[in-house]
Amino acid sequence: MADWIFILIDLFFIVAFLFNLFWQAQIVVPAKYKISSLVLTVFLAIWILSLPSDSWWYVLMVAAFLTTTLMQGTGGLGKKRLITNSFFAGVLGYQKVEHVTLVPIELPDTPAQVVAIFTTINRQNIQMTFKKSITDFQKDLQDVLPNNIKIDISRL
Repeated sequence: MADWIFILIDLFFIVAFLFNLFWQAQIVVPAKYKISSLVLTVFLAIWILSLPSDSWWYVLMVAAFLTTTLMQGTGGLGKKRLITNSFFAGVLGYQKVEHVTLVPIELPDTPAQVVAIFTTINRQNIQMTFKKSITDFQKDLQDVLPNNIKIDISRL
């Protein structure tokens, strides 16, 4: 009976892996990797792998879960959609984005970075960091965003 549960969970995580893989392949401007995904994966790996099991379905489930958790840290701008850094690669069509706020991060002896805050029509904020200068990132945004979306630049 337990094997059937593991098989169902395996299928769930394999579908999640394929979903993430498909959407992450659509990214044309990658965001900075979200390190919290790596920390969560290491923590969960230590916890899950401490439980002994002789089932190959369990081993496959753990591998698929940890791989999917690692993948959740990747996001960025796609040609037609925003791929967020989240479990199941939150995918958001640009027509649902109402406003974008850009905050350039300029520190001595570090490469330029931009924090982009995408505000949806439902007032949800999605924050991503990009390793680009503000001017380069604005050009990238103009290539993918519809013209009716307002872009503001804030300063720290």
